[in-house]
Amino acid sequence: MKPAPTFAEIERLVASEESETLELKRTTGELRKAMETLCGFLNRDGGTVLIGVAPNGRIVGQQVTDSTLHDVTAAVRNIEPAALVDVVRISVGDGRDVIVLRAAAGAQGPYTYDGRAFIRVGNTTRRLKREEYERLVLARLHSQYRWETLPAEGWEVADLDADEIRQTVVEAVAAKRLSAVPSEAPETVVQRLGLLVDERPTQAAVVLFAKEPMPHFPQCAIRLARFRGVTKSEFIDNRQFHGHAFSLLRRAEAFFDLHLPIASRVVPGKMRREDRPQYPAEALREALVNAFCHRDYSEAGASIGVSIYDDRLEVWSWGRLPDEITPEKLRVDHPSIRRNDLIADVFYRRGYIEKWGRGTQRILEICQHAGLREPEFIERSGETGVRFWAAIGAGTDVAGADLTPRQREVLNAVAALGEVGIEEIRQRLYNPPSIRMVQRLLSALVESGRVSRTGKGRSTRYRLSG
Repeated sequence: MKPAPTFAEIERLVASEESETLELKRTTGELRKAMETLCGFLNRDGGTVLIGVAPNGRIVGQQVTDSTLHDVTAAVRNIEPAALVDVVRISVGDGRDVIVLRAAAGAQGPYTYDGRAFIRVGNTTRRLKREEYERLVLARLHSQYRWETLPAEGWEVADLDADEIRQTVVEAVAAKRLSAVPSEAPETVVQRLGLLVDERPTQAAVVLFAKEPMPHFPQCAIRLARFRGVTKSEFIDNRQFHGHAFSLLRRAEAFFDLHLPIASRVVPGKMRREDRPQYPAEALREALVNAFCHRDYSEAGASIGVSIYDDRLEVWSWGRLPDEITPEKLRVDHPSIRRNDLIADVFYRRGYIEKWGRGTQRILEICQHAGLREPEFIERSGETGVRFWAAIGAGTDVAGADLTPRQREVLNAVAALGEVGIEEIRQRLYNPPSIRMVQRLLSALVESGRVSRTGKGRSTRYRLSG
């Protein structure tokens, strides 16, 4: 706990008035109410009770004997489960003291006092309703026995993708979110990331790095579909992949490159056309990463689903929003309540997440900047989804309608990656072809004027023309 407060610190506390984290009591004659509030603090964000302060904030103190302190500590022991509470006595002069009761947010809640549970709301304390109490019990069990923290039965570190683990180190160090070197053993890195229990990989480690999750982890999957028109009545393409989260993310991005056209329009006042992807690649990645971080992996039959229609694109994942969060709240500042802390932490370290709790707002900002209709956040039948709307406007057509599917895929990869080398383009493609094949595809795009080329040999770079 923190060091004992000084009298000056008590004065500063009192000046801030009663709040969600501060309660004032004049004497220990109000000890029962003080304990109820302390219990409420433990069930929320922690807080401080000052005994010896009048309701108007005047520090009056009271005579405190050994018997008084015994009564206070005995009352604290009536809080269950046992909580770590500081009981401090601060002299305010004239033989009088203020008793400071201070507790951090409890990790073993929900807490009860004398058999009843309380919660702090604003500057008042009230009893917890039964459904609220049960929800806190479930939350505690979830934090102690989260699916991602459990050991993966029968798995060893050797079953994880060492190359992906090394890539995680490279990207995390570059983002200054991990102090390590790529040459460290995979087991050391996985341990450092909190993904080992008794020297065995956790289920989070399987989600993040498994070489082959099937058949034991069928939920490590993504479904990708391109429909004709605006309904699910006819498939153009339908695929399902199993693998670790980063391989699935790359599969999804390659699918986007294959099926999402590049919109082209004439720029007013300029004798050239401007190309841009139908949906901002950054917003789509944000939606996918959110799905990987927040989905409920405990349902073995669930997976992430991506559906592309003529007029929209949807990303769905299994798992309802936390009780405190609604689809409307995702559009504004909201608490970051993460279902999978370990999984989200690795995505954060690699730079896929810039700030926890802002993913949905970033999606809105990116689409607004691109001039697109605002995406929708939806919750239905145990699933959570994001719906993007395609840009519609006069003078817009699809650049490359005369190209082969592979040429369109390469063109979309260049559009998404910016100025890029040939190997990066190749890795972005579905079932990556040979370097020679990618060179031929790029040469055709260069000759048609859609892609420009700079440099020579290994330093050759490609970007959209214009």
